[in-house]
Amino acid sequence: MYAVLGIRRIAMNADDRNRSSIKRADKKKSSNNKIQRRRHKLLALVHIGKKELALRDDEYRDVLKYWGVTTSAEMSIPELEELVEYFESLGFKKKVPADRDLGSGVGQITALRERIREEAGKLNNGEQRLKGLVKKIAKKDDLMSCQNVKKLKQILKVVRLLQDRE
Repeated sequence: MYAVLGIRRIAMNADDRNRSSIKRADKKKSSNNKIQRRRHKLLALVHIGKKELALRDDEYRDVLKYWGVTTSAEMSIPELEELVEYFESLGFKKKVPADRDLGSGVGQITALRERIREEAGKLNNGEQRLKGLVKKIAKKDDLMSCQNVKKLKQILKVVRLLQDRE
């Protein structure tokens, strides 16, 4: 009987080792994905900078020679960051997106906010309850600062559920 328990214990330890190695591999993949995303963003910035600075191909190749490469794809992340900084020194301006590009969703956001206020007004102590919901669901201090359509829809859904309970 003890021999069987010993074998099970060994098998369980092997399973635990396999699980932990899978977790380590997943973390490594996640880290690699972040690095790859950063690299792709930098490469995109380099090409946008090249275009906005109106660099001819031969001028661009001359700049790359400084780093000893013929294409930006051969550059490391720190080198790409240096290249972007160099382009900025030449007048390239990175466009920093606002908190979120609302685009055509502005009307939808406004409509959702109005609908939420309207529905919350039907609740007992609706203003206070709405403030709490916004803080809990959207992690914002007030409804006006929430610009996430998904979060606004969640708030509206909860407000309607509260109405049904009353």
